[in-house]
Amino acid sequence: MSLAENQVISNQLQSTVVGKTIVKVIANQNPHTFVWFATEPQYAFVAAEVSHRQAEQYEALLTGKRVEDSQVHLGSYGVYNFLYVGVRALMFSLPTRYYAVGEKPPKRHQLYLIFDDGSSLALCGSLGGAIYLFRVDEKGLAVGYPPPDAPSVLSDDFSEPFFLDLIKNTDLAKLKPAKTVKCFLATNNRIPGLDNSILHEILWEAQVNPKSDMAALGEAGYKRLYAAIKKVFPAVIEAGGLDTWKDIFGNPGVYAAKVSRNTLGKPCGRCGEPIVKEPHLGGVVYYCPKCQPIHKNKKERLYDET
Repeated sequence: MSLAENQVISNQLQSTVVGKTIVKVIANQNPHTFVWFATEPQYAFVAAEVSHRQAEQYEALLTGKRVEDSQVHLGSYGVYNFLYVGVRALMFSLPTRYYAVGEKPPKRHQLYLIFDDGSSLALCGSLGGAIYLFRVDEKGLAVGYPPPDAPSVLSDDFSEPFFLDLIKNTDLAKLKPAKTVKCFLATNNRIPGLDNSILHEILWEAQVNPKSDMAALGEAGYKRLYAAIKKVFPAVIEAGGLDTWKDIFGNPGVYAAKVSRNTLGKPCGRCGEPIVKEPHLGGVVYYCPKCQPIHKNKKERLYDET
């Protein structure tokens, strides 16, 4: 999940669950191989049986606790929502759904919290994710689970010089599994919170193809990428998310995605060429073939376009 999606969720949690007390906890009702529970950082991303034993502690640690705040922080492996409960924070980055009093809860979930007013919150990790319950320090950060060195794209520290230095200090010829723009921007937590869900909007805005060689863009292309990152993230958050996402109420965002499954085969909003979908890096990419042409670095061995 992207930083934008997590921020939208956090904003909505502020108005729905902050200030409420947890009265019932159901953890790991539907075990998932790639959903991890941990009460201490040393248990993060461990074997399934250890994770399941960790989940057994959540009821005792959460029941009776008041939700004090909701924030978003960068983590070692991505971006997390933090729900502060006493000396700990419930950290997660996976689909979240809020249920008002009287609404029917889901049949399947990885963590289900019921509050003192009868409302509830479900975390459903069908695609996997982490649900941690770590102690926090005076800054509200997880103890023993430091954030990455890279700043948030929403902060002033994520400046154009920082972004250009990040590219300069990366050996683009050795990018793996490909030398492409998508590989650089959306893998290895190089830019925390920039994932495939928001990548396509950024690249459409910058008129850059996800399958282009990163080294082929040059400084002008890098500056367009930076400007697009700084423009798209706040705009998506302000709009309550992309229309390809669903918020905690089950509603799509109002930011109309320019290149997505919703626009596949439809005219590009800039040039009118039909949007295409192609395989790349084990997933798919959407783009406009006319205003986002593929550029290859002639000095390097050409990457496999599929």
